[in-house]
Amino acid sequence: MNRYKTYNLKLDNPTVQQAIAMLELEIELCKKEGIFVLKVIHGYGSNGVGGAIKKELHKWFIYAKNKGEILDFVKGENITDNNLVLKKMKEICPDLIGDFELLRTNAGLSLIWISK
Repeated sequence: MNRYKTYNLKLDNPTVQQAIAMLELEIELCKKEGIFVLKVIHGYGSNGVGGAIKKELHKWFIYAKNKGEILDFVKGENITDNNLVLKKMKEICPDLIGDFELLRTNAGLSLIWISK
């Protein structure tokens, strides 16, 4: 059974508030489906520096982790072989190992470790 899912948040061009609400709903769905890791494609802003959605999602990840809504997260720019959280995610979800988008840093996505 696949315990890993990709969610393309930028597909519908949501506002920041819509993006956060959509992600909260997706996380709840993942919990019901038994998904361990959610890869969120949020984009990185039109100029490559970082869009509003990405910045606010990163803040929300910290908030959600502190509240126990998620276990942890990895920003795409922190995807490296030395990232301990990513290593743990790969242990619990070996499907991550074959994802070519996770072979190098990618500021347009983040990984969320879903709590049970």
